[in-house]
Amino acid sequence: MKVNYKEITIVTVCPICGHANEIAVNEADYWNWKDGTAYAQDAFPYLSAEEREMFISGICPACWDGIFSNEEDKNPDEDYDNCDYEIGYDPYMGCFTDDC
Repeated sequence: MKVNYKEITIVTVCPICGHANEIAVNEADYWNWKDGTAYAQDAFPYLSAEEREMFISGICPACWDGIFSNEEDKNPDEDYDNCDYEIGYDPYMGCFTDDC
């Protein structure tokens, strides 16, 4: 049985809100995914689907829900305290679009 020691921490930045997320993974698993040897779900079975999505697209769970949920599923009273997906972070410029 393979033991998944979480040896390294990878930081992903949400391209929408700019929130940085730290994800601890096994180094060999990371390089298998990065080199294209394994899909994220195969390389990181010990991570949640949300954590794997942050590896693939960088999008944080709050932005994912805000962007891809149906209008009828949205609660108008819902508070996105941990993510302001309307501001928009430009990872190439390194700033929020209002500040660039």
